[in-house]
Amino acid sequence: MRSGARLAALFLFLVPFSAAQIRAADLADCAGVIVDENGVPIAAAKIALQSASDQNSGQIFRAETDGAGRFLLRNIPEGDYKVEARKEGFFVLVNESLNLRAGQNEITLTLKHAEELHEQVQVTAAPNQIDTQDTTQRETITAREIRDIPVPNSHLLQESLTAMPQVVQDNFGGLHIAGARSGETQYLLDGFEIGDPVNNTLSARFNVDATRTAEVQTGRIGAGYAHSGASVLNVETPEGDDKWRFGTTNPIPGIDIQQGVRLGNWYPRFTSSGPIRRGRFWFSDAISLQHTFTLIKELPADANTSGQWAGDNLFRLQYNFSPKHILHGSFLYNRTKDDHVGLTPLNPESTTLDFAQRRSFVSLKDQIWLYDTLIELGVAVDGQVQDFVPQGTEPYVLLVNGARGDFFMRLHEHGRRLQGLFNIIAASRHWHGTHQVSLGANVAELEFRRNARRGEIQALRADGTLVRQSTFAGFASPQASNTQAGGYGQDNWSPAKGLVLQAGLRMDWDHFTGSAMLEPRLSGNVLPFGDDRAKFSLGWGIYNAPLNLAVIEQAFDQQQIDTFFDPTGTVPAGAPAVSQFVLPARGLRQPRFTTSSAGWQQKIRRNTLIDVELLARNGYHGFVYVDQNPGAAGGTFLLQDTRKDRYRSASLTLRHIFSEDTQVFGAYTRSRAHSNQVLNPGLGSIFFAAQQSAPLAWDAPNRFLTWGWTPTHIWKTQFSYFFEYRTGYPYSIVNLQQQLVGPPNASRFPDYVNVNVALERKFAFRGYLWAARIEMVNAFNHKNPNTVVNNVDAPNFGQLSGGQRRAFTARVRFAGRK
Repeated sequence: MRSGARLAALFLFLVPFSAAQIRAADLADCAGVIVDENGVPIAAAKIALQSASDQNSGQIFRAETDGAGRFLLRNIPEGDYKVEARKEGFFVLVNESLNLRAGQNEITLTLKHAEELHEQVQVTAAPNQIDTQDTTQRETITAREIRDIPVPNSHLLQESLTAMPQVVQDNFGGLHIAGARSGETQYLLDGFEIGDPVNNTLSARFNVDATRTAEVQTGRIGAGYAHSGASVLNVETPEGDDKWRFGTTNPIPGIDIQQGVRLGNWYPRFTSSGPIRRGRFWFSDAISLQHTFTLIKELPADANTSGQWAGDNLFRLQYNFSPKHILHGSFLYNRTKDDHVGLTPLNPESTTLDFAQRRSFVSLKDQIWLYDTLIELGVAVDGQVQDFVPQGTEPYVLLVNGARGDFFMRLHEHGRRLQGLFNIIAASRHWHGTHQVSLGANVAELEFRRNARRGEIQALRADGTLVRQSTFAGFASPQASNTQAGGYGQDNWSPAKGLVLQAGLRMDWDHFTGSAMLEPRLSGNVLPFGDDRAKFSLGWGIYNAPLNLAVIEQAFDQQQIDTFFDPTGTVPAGAPAVSQFVLPARGLRQPRFTTSSAGWQQKIRRNTLIDVELLARNGYHGFVYVDQNPGAAGGTFLLQDTRKDRYRSASLTLRHIFSEDTQVFGAYTRSRAHSNQVLNPGLGSIFFAAQQSAPLAWDAPNRFLTWGWTPTHIWKTQFSYFFEYRTGYPYSIVNLQQQLVGPPNASRFPDYVNVNVALERKFAFRGYLWAARIEMVNAFNHKNPNTVVNNVDAPNFGQLSGGQRRAFTARVRFAGRK
């Protein structure tokens, strides 16, 4: 009796454990990887599994791929499922059948990059999705948006980038992201730095039709970016696949009939891609040419034109040794020849420069997977040669309302960069939540050489008498070089559903400053509703700013000697003033930024996404030349690390997707870009004044932007538009002696308003589909001047000119088979 009771108690004790084991035997784990059509892993792709037997009310299991393209779903009931996978810029994978058996299951899913299709209908992932694992403040423009948004010059990528709220161009075409200087952004082409080796600006060109995506990061930037400074611009281009593709845009040249018949503006572009060996080896090639022609009607007929010929070729290869070993290679070549650069009604042909440039970029990247860990090794070489040649050797004469004579400076410049990178990206690990760890290192060597020949500058009064004469003396072949190295570690940790924390630490060493700096970076996401309907993000970090070798090189260049004259223009008013640029005796500290940001993303139903972002960036130890005897002509300009740039912004964006072919985007940004030392003295443009606090030359406190497109019922024509309003940029006022009058950047151009509209219609010709677009630039013909007579002694002081007036452009492109 007693033994029977014991057996009964043991049976009752074991039953729950047996039931649990039976239930566990019915559950499955699903691990896998999502790759593109060439086998490259896709990070931040979303996957959803739903029971095939009850798709209306069955539970949906969701996951997102990590940096190595892998995902894991645990404890799913075994059975048949329908799989959906999506990521912006790819076609959506839907209704893929999957059978899960109890225990471990391993799958591989393939997403194809979005392209323009005509033979079949495929749905692309909408750009109004919230990435729950991504903590970065980023904006992205896709290939379709680059193609369809009617920006003023659609053949230039820089123009298309201004369709993003935090990107503007100054009056000279310089690109500024989140209020930063052009050289304070890290520019990446397929993972490698592509900024100018000397000043780090975006000077490289390539066929805009080859751009797959262009992404801007302005806050909460990860530790993997070595020289992110104020922001990151990452451009991705295709490498081809198993399908042969050909494309062309504007193959027919334009004709200009002003004062005769000439070749006008012409921007032909050609792309091709396909397999060298199907399933293993692919190529893509993108070529573009550019011919621009400008005629200044105010100048004599035989000396009133300027022109440019430019060409570029981006060639890419991918070879898959195996699914876990992929080799990528790229070659980019640029060639430019400009005649009469700087020709304006007030600057005749003799004052202009002829410009020639050659640039080449070669890169190689090896990707290897050791089980579920991705290892990347890469190396790239970048070199360029530039020549600036004046029209003659006569003195360069500055008038109160223009110039005459020959430009004073002839330059031959050479820049080079060698860079290497190493990254390890581990698949997600589970310990008190989910961790994804990444490690890496980078190294770069930069060099700049210049040969200069400088002549004489004369500044004249309105009556033609000489007021100032500038000459140059000393060594005119300066050189500057630098070596940079760094490493990082980062952990992306999700301790619970609805919470993501990212912690990273970089250390960067710079040879010029002779120091190393630590850069902690922290950010996080909170999902208030536990899903992808809303996301709150917060972050702070320290970011290494890249050095400008052109600034350092000034300390090894010539001296400027200025002589001032009495009212007769014949008698010197005192001894000549000698100006020189020098380096300090002690070392300089590495320039850096501290950036804080917060953001809220909110989905409204399925088709509307609202994004609010706050950004505060403080610059420290920026390099600047400071006059050691301000107010007196001549003296020593000492390179110091005392510049502090500040940027504050609040932006609101809204995107609504009406359908696959209709969407609208709008954004308002309130910002302030300011510096405590705004002057940039250089040979030929020295202000004998103390450094001063002022807005930066691209400061635009208010900017509103909207664009979109929709099909119409008229011959199936697509209508698209682009509208931009912003506050006018600031500028400084100078006097007859080219010295500041009042505070710098105290005046502003009028507000900028631009409306572009376009109509595009596709038509069949000889079995192929073509698309023709007519665009009206500045439809309301608003005056948007970008030049001003800022000499207070000039009779036409304050006169505004320049800027794009109303114009019509046409574009024809090959869209594929009918």
